[in-house]
Amino acid sequence: MIKKQPIMFAAFAAVMLVQSASLHAEEEVLSTLGCMLQPSKTVQISSPVHGVLDSVQVKRGDSIKKGTTLFQLKAGVEKKAVQLALVRAKFAKRKVARNKELFDQEILTEHERDEIETEYLIARSELHLQQEELALRKVLSPINGVVVNSFNNKGEYVTSEPIMSLATLNPLHIDLLLPSTYFGQISLKQQLLIKPESNMIDAKTAKVIIVDPLIDSASGTFRVQLQMSNPGNKIPAGIRCSAQITSKPPASK
Repeated sequence: MIKKQPIMFAAFAAVMLVQSASLHAEEEVLSTLGCMLQPSKTVQISSPVHGVLDSVQVKRGDSIKKGTTLFQLKAGVEKKAVQLALVRAKFAKRKVARNKELFDQEILTEHERDEIETEYLIARSELHLQQEELALRKVLSPINGVVVNSFNNKGEYVTSEPIMSLATLNPLHIDLLLPSTYFGQISLKQQLLIKPESNMIDAKTAKVIIVDPLIDSASGTFRVQLQMSNPGNKIPAGIRCSAQITSKPPASK
C-alpha cells in the first residue's frame, strides 16, 4: 500500500494540471487596445421652439424616467390661443347641431349645410394646432436614465442649442478595440467577463451585441461592443476596464 501512494499522487497531480490548463484556455485575458464602460444612450435635449425658460424640473445627477417633464417655456400667449380656439370650436359645433333640424326640414340648402360643417372642421383643426403649439413648450425625457448636465436656468432665453444632456446607464455598453489576431474568436451573444479598473467594483459578465465585420487595415484592429446590465446605476460609465473570455463562442446555426 505504501508503494502505491506516489502513483496515486502523480495521477491526481496530472488530473489537476489538465483541469488547470483547460480552465486557463477558457479564461483568456484579451489584449485590448481599448476597453471603456459607456452609457448605452446619450441624448442632447434642445427646445423645439425658441422662448424663455419658465421652469427646469430636473438637475444634474437626477434619475429620470421616459416621459418625465424636463423643462417648460413660458406659454401665456399659447394658452390664451388654445382657450380662444376652444371657444370657436364649441360655437361651431353648436351651430352644426342647431342647423341639423333645419336641414332635415329642407329649410337649408346642401351648400349652406356644407359651409356650416366646414366651419366646424376648420375650428376643430385650429384647436388641435394651437394645442400642439402649446405642447411644444413642455419638453419630456425620451429615455430612462440620468441627467448628465443642465446648461440653462429659469428666465434664460433658449434657442436650438442643447439645454441639457441625458444618459442611460442601465444597461451599459462596453466598447473593445481588439487586434486582428482575435478576429473569429469573438461572436455575437458570447459572454465576456468585464473587470473595471476600480478595485471597488466587482467583475461582471457582458454579452457581445456587435462585432465589426471588417478589420481596419491601417491599425490592424476591429471593434466589438458588449452590453452589461447595471441595476440601480451602481457601476459608473467612463471608466476603463479589461475583458476576459470565459466561454467558447456559441455555435453558429
